Formats: sequence, C-alpha cells, structure tokens
Amino acid sequence: MSAKGRPEGELLPPGGKARSAKGAPVSAKGRPEGAPASPGATAQAARAAPPLLAATGLVKAFGGFRAVDDVAFEVAERQLTGIVGTNGAGKSTAFALVAGQLAPDAGSVTLGGDDITRLSPSARARRGLARTFQVPREFTHLTVRDNLLAAAPRTSGETLSSVFLQPRRVRAEEAAQAAIAERWLAFLNLAAVADLHAGKLSGGQKKLLELGRVLMLAPRLILLDEPFAGVNPVLIGEISARIRELNATEGIAFVIIEHNLEALKRLVSQLYVMDRGRVIAEGDPAAVLADARVQEAYMGGVI
Repeated sequence: MSAKGRPEGELLPPGGKARSAKGAPVSAKGRPEGAPASPGATAQAARAAPPLLAATGLVKAFGGFRAVDDVAFEVAERQLTGIVGTNGAGKSTAFALVAGQLAPDAGSVTLGGDDITRLSPSARARRGLARTFQVPREFTHLTVRDNLLAAAPRTSGETLSSVFLQPRRVRAEEAAQAAIAERWLAFLNLAAVADLHAGKLSGGQKKLLELGRVLMLAPRLILLDEPFAGVNPVLIGEISARIRELNATEGIAFVIIEHNLEALKRLVSQLYVMDRGRVIAEGDPAAVLADARVQEAYMGGVI
C-alpha cells in the first residue's frame, strides 16, 4: 500500500483527484467537492468563532465595596441576552464597564475578538457597541427629529472649512442622515411627534427615542438599561416588538437589564442573574428563574 492508502502503482484518475464510488471528485476532507459541510462541522466552525461580546473577570470597587466582583458573560452574534438582579446587584455598573463609562479595576472586554477594555465610550460606539440609560437623556428643548440627528456620526458639515469648501458633500451627507432619521422615526412610531420638543414625550416614547438615537450609530450590539421601567404595558409590547424586529432584520444583538421578569423572559434566549456584584446563574431563562439560588435572591425564594 502507498502512504496515501491505495495499492502500490495505482494511479489517481485523470486530473489527479480522488473520486467517490459514484465517480464524484472527493475533497481532501473526504466529501464530494461542492457538497456542503456536515451540520457537525458547521457547528464546530461556529464554536470556533469568537463571541460578539465577551466580558471576563470584571471587577470594580468603590472604596472597600466591590460593586462588580469577577463578572463574566458572553453574547453571541444576533443574540438576545438578559441580565437581572435586585437593586444594588451591580448590573448598571457592569454595563458602565462594558460601555466604557467606567474603567475596570481588573478584567477585560472584547468586541468581535478585539480588546476594547481601554477604549473610550465614543470609540466603542464607532466599533458598533452602543448603550441606553436607565433614565432617558434626551435633549429636552430639541425636537424628536433633531435628537436623532444630533446622535448621528460626525459629518463633514461639522467643520467650518468643509461648509465653505465642500458644500455639495456637506449637503449630500446631511440629506443621507436625514433620510436615516426619518426611517427610524417611522420604525419606532415616532413620526407623528417628530416636531415636538423631546421633553414633552411620555416615558415610553422617551425610551423609544433613546433606542432611535443609538440606531443612528448603526450598532452591532445595543446595551439597554431597563427599557420597560415606568412604561405602560402597551408600550412594553411595542418596545419588545421593535427589539425582536431589529434583531431579526438588522442582525443587532441586545443585552437587556430589566426588572420586569415576565416581559424579559419572553424576549431573550440567554439570561444572567447577578447578586451582590457576582453572576450566580446563567442559561435558559425559564431554567434560570427556577434555580433555588435565584429564587432566594429574589423575595426570599418566590419569583
């Protein structure tokens, strides 16, 4: 036998490629050329790809108090992930470490496999990581439309020289940004209030406006901090529907902090629970919420 497993002296077929019993060329991996990889091989390749977001060993202390203590979590491409916990569990502090508002005392954050731990919030946003806040931070005296335009990426018109030397380019960029803003206003059902001052919106509409502003950045991943807080049930359903649609059609992944467990459980596929600065459970939402440690952390054993 030769080193390649055929009888000595046997020649390869014309073209030098091995063939299957049916005569089809066989690749080096043993399957007919052009045939798709097996489901197992595809899953293995997916596992080899880095997660979209990975937080590893995050620590943040204020004085002697560790608000975040060795927190780790991952988010895959296009995944809907939830983070829950009682008040003071460290959820928003963990968000601030991931988004760059706070620097960790230890640990790292990667986005698409790249270390972004020391990048500024704006640099992270340019790479596709954006966040909203627990309390909306709209520009109250600007219109809803202008709030979206203010969040758009930097354009040539922001430099005085371009206004005079490249007026066509400035007008084209402004028209493009205006069209994007109109698209998100319609998508979020805010077109009817686009010319109102943002300060006049309801609590739920302000949450939608927050989402619209981060959408102007064309993000890959959005961190939502309590999007359902202070929002009526109808708007909770609308916000949830918009999140699902953005995930399905735009491929945007979400990490959502929320106290409304029922609404969150219906929305996400992966759930993390924090307590006293640490992750105490993770996995399928229904299984996690049935965990004894989680039930003990919430209301003495009743969720």
